[in-house]
Amino acid sequence: MALALALFWASAALAQNSSTAQRAGQQTTSGLLARQGDGSYGPVAFDPSNAPFGLRNNNWVGLKGPNLSGRWPGQTGANAQGFATFEDPAYAIRAFIDLVRQYQDRYKARSAADILGRYSPAGDCSGAPSVSPAERREGGGCPENQTTPPVSAMRAARAVGLQPTDDLKLFGPGGRIEHPDRLRALIDAVVTQEVGPSHCPQPPRSEAWIGCRVDDGLYNRAIELLDRRS
Repeated sequence: MALALALFWASAALAQNSSTAQRAGQQTTSGLLARQGDGSYGPVAFDPSNAPFGLRNNNWVGLKGPNLSGRWPGQTGANAQGFATFEDPAYAIRAFIDLVRQYQDRYKARSAADILGRYSPAGDCSGAPSVSPAERREGGGCPENQTTPPVSAMRAARAVGLQPTDDLKLFGPGGRIEHPDRLRALIDAVVTQEVGPSHCPQPPRSEAWIGCRVDDGLYNRAIELLDRRS
């Protein structure tokens, strides 16, 4: 009897919590994890009415379309600034990996500093340490990004024990992924930066942890999509 009552109250509490979350308009992302106070990672919850664009539109990496008129696979549209919307966040991760591979092939961008310096140029202000998230990409440029690797590059390199200017050796012959751990650190650092501090903790430059992570399931789906289209 005691066990039955305990199960009943546990079920009731769960239903109440679920109902409260629904009333608050909260949604939980599938595949995106944020660092908790104890160092573990848990699902990111957000309110679609006031969440960052990337969370609301499955574009956690802040990716723009491949060109002025084209679309990435899985892209459903774009906002006025050209930032893409996707039907599934796996498509955004897939597109980011494809773009990074193009950077290596076309521009010999192989380090975190080179890759993310091209992905987030100085004029974007993305990753500039003195610029608040609300001011990113508002024009005016960020001189510090011209002399210092973007924050995301520092985080990605430090997470895998490298310097921002070290060759990550991400892709081998035929575009094969050589170091998935380094690629994932790069992805996670960009996600942390682009989603921003409202939902992804922002570690200091001197620390190796990254605020948000793409989980294994979503990363693997992105790789399957990449292989299917390559």
